[in-house]
Amino acid sequence: MRTAVIFPAMRISRGDPGVDRVETAAPDLDAVYRSEIRRMIGLGSVLTGSRSAGEDLAHDALLLVLRRAEREPGYVRSPAWPLLRTVLVRLAIQRRRSIARESRRLAHFWEPPDSEWWDPDPALIDWHAALGALPPRTRACAVLFYGEDLSIADVARELGCSPRTVEHNLHSARDKLSAVLGLAGDGEAAP
Repeated sequence: MRTAVIFPAMRISRGDPGVDRVETAAPDLDAVYRSEIRRMIGLGSVLTGSRSAGEDLAHDALLLVLRRAEREPGYVRSPAWPLLRTVLVRLAIQRRRSIARESRRLAHFWEPPDSEWWDPDPALIDWHAALGALPPRTRACAVLFYGEDLSIADVARELGCSPRTVEHNLHSARDKLSAVLGLAGDGEAAP
């Protein structure tokens, strides 16, 4: 029985008839993947700032190298790390430049807000805290009248009091809210 002996470091090329050339063989690409992928992911993570983006970058760089190795069999030589590192860094730079170009393109479409755009004062927005400072009956009158848009008679019916009491509570609520929110005057005419 014959046994075959494989020499992974040498490959005999039979390009020309009658002439045998000995070339340095390309390393096994599966072995390159297993041995270098962790280093590539680590470098990709450092370059991108994210583990998942580093994994994507490492696999894309390895894919570029493998595609080129299919076209040019001698492209990947041992040790493969310098080539893989170079491809990875160049791909990271290319992606960074692409993101910068896209950001510049989007900046051209951005328009500043109109001058009539109203930026509210934070004190005016804090209605919850201002309403919390009111007594319960006064707060209920203000919420039902201004928030629920009920009439004075409907508010009086809901709370079980006279319409004059609701008017008094609304006047008191306007005075206290304008003081808390820093508004001039009583904020709105009495109902």
